[in-house]
Amino acid sequence: MTDNNFNYDSFVRNPPNPVDIENLSLQDSLFSSTSLSPPLSNSFNISSFNINGLKMHSQNKIEQLNNFFSLKHISFGGVVDTHLHPKQMQFLSKRLSNYTVFSSSLDTSHHIRSSGGVLLFIENYLAPHVHTYTSHSSRLLSVDLYFKGNTKLRIFVVYIPPTSDQALRDSTIDLLIHALSNTKRLGFHHAICGDFNMHLAQFYPIFFNQPQIASKRIHRLFNFLLSSGYMDFTPINLSESLGTFHRADTITRIDYIWSCPLLKSFLLTSLISDVCDSSLSDHNPVVTYFDSSLLCSSVKLARAHQLKRRTRRIFLLDSVSPALWDDFSAHIDTSCTVPPNTFAS
Repeated sequence: MTDNNFNYDSFVRNPPNPVDIENLSLQDSLFSSTSLSPPLSNSFNISSFNINGLKMHSQNKIEQLNNFFSLKHISFGGVVDTHLHPKQMQFLSKRLSNYTVFSSSLDTSHHIRSSGGVLLFIENYLAPHVHTYTSHSSRLLSVDLYFKGNTKLRIFVVYIPPTSDQALRDSTIDLLIHALSNTKRLGFHHAICGDFNMHLAQFYPIFFNQPQIASKRIHRLFNFLLSSGYMDFTPINLSESLGTFHRADTITRIDYIWSCPLLKSFLLTSLISDVCDSSLSDHNPVVTYFDSSLLCSSVKLARAHQLKRRTRRIFLLDSVSPALWDDFSAHIDTSCTVPPNTFAS
């Protein structure tokens, strides 16, 4: 696919956004008190944040993380590069009383540069929906949640090591692609959040104009995601001064939240928060919002106790055809013993 008039920079930085976001401010600080109410109603969100380790200044970082989750009303908070064992993380996470934490194992091998450690904080009202969670490795975790209407949501948290540790990077990418392939086969709605240590803006021109190069092993993860219909919602109004990674004069974006084809129809918008504190991390969190109707499916099986426990379907008007609605209305009219003139106009 070739389009010489395609503006890659515009596409990456300002994609079509169907949501009215006039009231959203990307320049708010990570801990700004101006964001005390959810920016989008009837939504849930997933965030991704590389916290640069929790061994140093752990109490302070956890407290600031708690502030971020509370102020931004985070539903699912993916945190990577903790360098902590699950038991250590469980102890620290007690400060986040409104969240339940799921942690990966920790790689303690001496020959690696990054011990990893990824985790997912889930708001307590959602935690009862957790069915299973799996630590695929020190750098990859998945949590499965089941909702009414046979809706299954799986959230991956991943930390892909930088190119300085190519062997570990390759094994993490291969593990993630394998896990995603299995997840698609099982019919889960799923998202992948984390630090990829790779630049999507650099891959777009290759993907669109050089498919033979895009399919090479070095590009296999982005190529798999884009070829399979996954979508990363580029944060709105992304400027040169507000990426997800900043160090010295380098500002770029290497942290993502990818949505599978089933999930991307529920996408609303995405934004980046400004940490404004280099002691916390040299990354900025990215937050993506989804329509909460996913978590309360339009077609549900319900047990009608008053009808001798026979199964009944409960549905929304906008999810049925006119013919089906007419049949349903006629059935209700014949079943109703109250004359129409009894009801007020």
